[in-house]
Amino acid sequence: MNRNQSVLLCLAVLLVGMTFPPSVAAQDQLETPSWTLGWSTDMDDGFTIEMDDDWDIDGEIVAYIENSRMSQVEVELTYEITTWTPYTYDGPESITVAAGENKTFTITLSNDNDIDAREYNPDNTSTLTVTADEKIGDNSVTTGDQEIEGTVRVPKVFNLKPEVTLSEDDLYAGSTVDLSIQLMNLGNAKDAVKEASAEVRSCPHLTVEGLDALVNTVVDPTGAQNGKDASAILTLVASESQPRRTCEVTISLVSEGDDTARSTTFDVDVLAYEEDTNPTNDGNDDDDSSASEDGLSVESNTVPGFAAIEAIMVVAVVSLLRRKKTFK
Repeated sequence: MNRNQSVLLCLAVLLVGMTFPPSVAAQDQLETPSWTLGWSTDMDDGFTIEMDDDWDIDGEIVAYIENSRMSQVEVELTYEITTWTPYTYDGPESITVAAGENKTFTITLSNDNDIDAREYNPDNTSTLTVTADEKIGDNSVTTGDQEIEGTVRVPKVFNLKPEVTLSEDDLYAGSTVDLSIQLMNLGNAKDAVKEASAEVRSCPHLTVEGLDALVNTVVDPTGAQNGKDASAILTLVASESQPRRTCEVTISLVSEGDDTARSTTFDVDVLAYEEDTNPTNDGNDDDDSSASEDGLSVESNTVPGFAAIEAIMVVAVVSLLRRKKTFK
């Protein structure tokens, strides 16, 4: 084979080799290792904030950045809530992740002091968006940003309880009086009355009517979210056999929201006349009473009584004198 043939053979082999695709190993070497932004907190069904009895909000959401590069990566972080919420959020503004490191960061949720947490309807949800922008110095890297989203909500709080306003009318045995009951929803979500009941102590002949009408009554949050108050009228019934006594009455409501009973207790005086204390008056009593009221006193005249006694004594003396005269 001469020199020209050798050159032609080498060219042919080179051309054939160029027609084959690059190997997988070569492709992997050409790919640049990257970084990933994600949630450490389980956000598949959203995140529910914790809230205590004083409506203080507490919550922490954890995210991470995993750097698979051979060098560190510096990322700038920004946060956004899409809707109005009763809480604020706080997290790091930037994070530096070393080569091969998986680094987490925490977003803290707390009260917005300018907002009443009860004003926020828990049926609403908010979307939290976290954006990570890769930085080299003060410059952003082209196509070097990632973002993640998650749903955030506040919990439903139920606190349904009754409040009673007593009538100013007196309750007598054999009569009735009305009382007003207000259904107080001190939670942050609509609730309803599942059960309503009354317990009366010390007075077996006193009953409460109208409780059945309260069942299934829907109650808006009281004093929040433009809620409307729910109220009703109950009736206290005292039978004729109920003696005069102070009765203790407890009215309970069971919340449909949390299946919890809450109650209020109050005292009711039942009045009754006894036969021996029921006054009966005639005309003479009225006259005496009138005289007493006028400041006058009535005195009996004893003179005629003494005159009659004196007359009897005179007659007796005269009779004795006549008898003595006769015997003479």
